[in-house]
Amino acid sequence: MNRYEFEDKISDYLDNQLSISERKEFESFLENDDEAHVLLESVRKTIKLLDSPWPIKASDEFIPNLLNRINVEKNKLANKPDRTSKGLILGFSPANAFLMSAALICFVVISVNIFPDFNNSNQSTIVSEPVNQSTMNLNQSSLVSKDNSSVFQADSSDTTTIPKTNTQLNDKIKFVKNKR
Repeated sequence: MNRYEFEDKISDYLDNQLSISERKEFESFLENDDEAHVLLESVRKTIKLLDSPWPIKASDEFIPNLLNRINVEKNKLANKPDRTSKGLILGFSPANAFLMSAALICFVVISVNIFPDFNNSNQSTIVSEPVNQSTMNLNQSSLVSKDNSSVFQADSSDTTTIPKTNTQLNDKIKFVKNKR
């Protein structure tokens, strides 16, 4: 048995909860180690002190002073003005009501700008153009609709398209072999 095991088993030894073999091992360690014997005796004395509490006597004015203090605190609470309904706007203090209304206005403005107006009469007209079959890549036919009469629809106000011009770059571009 080492010192840590001994310290763990002190309370079990004093409560007589050790098995016979553990108790013999504990007592043999106790005989060989003087510090362990001193530690066991100090734990015994501490337990005796805790088991026999000494009487605590309060002064004669303690109970009347305590009752007086309780009454004073009750009166403070009763005389305190009720702030739950004064100066509140829908349950908020004026500062919090202002912040809440500002947040609500910001939420509404952002929501109106994010979601489009589906009933807007100023929508651009949709122009339909027939699909040129010669420009379709046959290898990518699975990505395009199986309907042969499909029509691409383009917005006439779309300004992102690049105008088609016949630019000749034959003289400006040279292909070079990789010389590695």
